[in-house]
Amino acid sequence: MDKETLAYEERVTVFIDILGFKEMLSETISSKGDPRQEKINEIVDAYRAIRDVWDLDLGKEKDYRSVSKNSKRITTFSDCLVISFKTTEKDEVMYTLLEIKWMIMRLVDRGILCRGAITHGKLIHTEEILFGPALAEAYILESKAAMYPRVILHADILKIAKENRMHPNDPYNEDEELVSLLEKDTDGMYYIDYFAKAQEELDDPEYDFPSYMQKLGDKIRKGLMGSSSIFKSDIKVKYRWMKERYNRLIDQAQNKDFLKRLEKQGDHDLARAYRSFKKINPYD
Repeated sequence: MDKETLAYEERVTVFIDILGFKEMLSETISSKGDPRQEKINEIVDAYRAIRDVWDLDLGKEKDYRSVSKNSKRITTFSDCLVISFKTTEKDEVMYTLLEIKWMIMRLVDRGILCRGAITHGKLIHTEEILFGPALAEAYILESKAAMYPRVILHADILKIAKENRMHPNDPYNEDEELVSLLEKDTDGMYYIDYFAKAQEELDDPEYDFPSYMQKLGDKIRKGLMGSSSIFKSDIKVKYRWMKERYNRLIDQAQNKDFLKRLEKQGDHDLARAYRSFKKINPYD
């Protein structure tokens, strides 16, 4: 029987790396060499949280979208995740950005960070085979350009998104949706914003957001404390990047007009919760 001939396809390609995975693995074994089941369970839970997002996409529930996803492929191995789809898939860039944002937030909820890059190019991606220049470029972008705990986009990805709208004659809502997912960083790179723009993805945005903010702040403070050694200065840079964005988030959450609106509508406990947040020391 002749084997199937595989050829390169033009595919949007996502490479995501779970940060601190070696440390997580080391915690699954005690100093005596015994398995620590609670730590193993934490990693399993993180894997399941990631897969829940993509299993939803692959057909277990399709209520939130109406287009076929025949070309989408997802591969997980160790601490890495690769997602790809044909560049001509309608609205798939926007959907995938949204799903990555959900994944990032699920990981933050578990005290886990990730870093990644989204590019496009030639790739073969099946259930058994995964290789191509697009994957190599995504990996290089992730390791060399992403730098901080963020998922960045190659500039062409936004162009692909606009060229493959489901409704090309009504670009406003789709452009607005893209803007709501992304932030332009100081180095000119666009990244998926899981700070200020995370709120709208929560089930009950105003009431769930303080809890998310608390977990995000705790993770940053813990990371800064754990990277105080001169030998961990590269790690500290990553957490300082997060700290700057977190402190801006606190400024927005404690905007006087916003707090007054909460008080006016009777949400006194919620207003009190937002007021209680403290910025992370700018000198840490």
